[in-house]
Amino acid sequence: VRPQIQLMQRYDPDRRIVVMLHGLASSPEAWVNVANEVLGDETLRQHYQIWQVYFPTNAPIQLNRNAIEQALQQTLSHFDPAGTALASKDMVLVGHSMGGVLARLLVSDSGKALWPLMAGELEPREASDPTLLRELSPYVEFHPMPQVTRAIFIAAPHRGTPFAKSRLSRHIASFVTLPLAMLDQLGERMLRLTQRTPAESGKAPLRIPNSIDTLSDQNPFVRAAARLPIRARVRYHSIVAREQALGDLAQASDGVVPYASAHLDGATSEKVIVSGHSVQETPQAILELRRILHEHLSSTDMP
Repeated sequence: VRPQIQLMQRYDPDRRIVVMLHGLASSPEAWVNVANEVLGDETLRQHYQIWQVYFPTNAPIQLNRNAIEQALQQTLSHFDPAGTALASKDMVLVGHSMGGVLARLLVSDSGKALWPLMAGELEPREASDPTLLRELSPYVEFHPMPQVTRAIFIAAPHRGTPFAKSRLSRHIASFVTLPLAMLDQLGERMLRLTQRTPAESGKAPLRIPNSIDTLSDQNPFVRAAARLPIRARVRYHSIVAREQALGDLAQASDGVVPYASAHLDGATSEKVIVSGHSVQETPQAILELRRILHEHLSSTDMP
């Protein structure tokens, strides 16, 4: 299954769009109560519409980032081909856990920073193949979505999590495979890299990392992605959870994501809530979401 955009109400060209991205092993259903509570505010209900993104969480983050952007752009083009509607401007991304990492990548500029990670996987002949490089490009070289001007990251492991190295996670990862429906996103040459043998090329087969791999705090892509610059126009906010109210915040964790991984320098605001990893469902998080969305309205031209 490819990423899909699900509208919670009929499209309205005069209401701004809030895009919600769920976490690992989850679905848009996880946002239903949160979305209803947020839109329980009459002003927010009059000025916003919520789009939810379903994406296969067993796919690697790089593939999902590219496919989610394509799905969002196609949906926007369907409803607003000229891109002139209020709904196509000043979009807000809200992501929980893995969805927060994806939201960050959707507002980040990779430039050429990720290419060195791929270079080590290629033999010289492959590295000079223009078709292969063109097929690889969307996954290692990307730019911020121009429509997005605000993002809210909730319990997002921007720098990965040690949980992904646990015995249970490694066991789960051994059963996680790339969704068949997403295989056709990989070009013929890229697929051939995954099937090559060391005897043929001197290189091991290119291994497509699964979702758990790409949440490990030891994963090279995670480390490199955490250093990518967020678009200057985008104001971003963090909602972070800690299981224990007392103790050093820098050493705190929500049971899955350490504070040090969820924290981002330069955030417009950071709200720390005593909660487990599912902090998005707490009353404090919902109040914070409402506050940020009101702030977004006041900083943009309201209809």
